[in-house]
Amino acid sequence: MNITPKEIKSFLYDNLDGFLMKYRQGKGIDPNLLDKFYALLEALKDEWRNKNCVEKDVLYELIGVIPYLYMDLPMYIDREGCENYEDILYNLNTALAMCLNPNPDDPHFNTPLKDLGDV
Repeated sequence: MNITPKEIKSFLYDNLDGFLMKYRQGKGIDPNLLDKFYALLEALKDEWRNKNCVEKDVLYELIGVIPYLYMDLPMYIDREGCENYEDILYNLNTALAMCLNPNPDDPHFNTPLKDLGDV
């Protein structure tokens, strides 16, 4: 599967259903979109598994996601149902880092990204 920058941009920034757009508009983290995000990162991890270099334009679309999520975290701190958002963001950051892990023999590399927070 070859993930394109356009697909990532659409997933993150689509005005109605974008993962980041919904979050930044105060609609929270959509669990279905979170699952899709993990699936997208899992596909990238597999695609990049044995590469020494990755596509700069794909990485460019992903690199700002975690800072944007943390930047808007204060609007969710005291909101009911959002108590685990800090953990979710931390786990997403770890998942993104594992996509770039240069060691495919690392035991964490072979753990499903969604489960890294449980390791």
